[in-house]
Amino acid sequence: MNPEQLQLRDITPPIPPSVHPLVQMVQEQSTILIVAAIILFLIVVAFVFFRLGKKKGSLIPAHEKALADLFRARSVMTPDSGLQYADELSDILRHYIEKRLHIKTTQQTTKEFFTGLMENPDQTAILLEDHCESLRECLEKCDMAKFARCVPDLNSMEKMESSVHDFIEATRESKEGGK
Repeated sequence: MNPEQLQLRDITPPIPPSVHPLVQMVQEQSTILIVAAIILFLIVVAFVFFRLGKKKGSLIPAHEKALADLFRARSVMTPDSGLQYADELSDILRHYIEKRLHIKTTQQTTKEFFTGLMENPDQTAILLEDHCESLRECLEKCDMAKFARCVPDLNSMEKMESSVHDFIEATRESKEGGK
């Protein structure tokens, strides 16, 4: 062997793989998409966390909110504002029923609401049984005011308020958290 063959030589460096420019672009875009997805996920988690945190801190019992709204609505209990009062009273009652009794009412007509109650005699319907007629009369008067522009007189408005107030008091949550 000749001396050149016996001499040690450095190894050749590895050959870099040839990456097609299209493959390289896809790899970069997928990295960007993954980072964007992670950021979006963190934003959603933060939004839900803060949103739920606000709701937990500001929860008041449904009957307290309804009674406070009922008290505020008294300011428009005048012959001139009868239509507005009937609309507010209907909203107060329907929202209270949804929150307290978990019955969907805001997307139903009065007839649909009472028909649904009569078809499903459960604990909720039993709770409503004593007040069913006065509530039906109240909601029908509210409907007449809202849709037929039939303005209720002061006496009617007081009766409507009284029936809603009595219903709220009768179905309010007890201090122990029960019904």
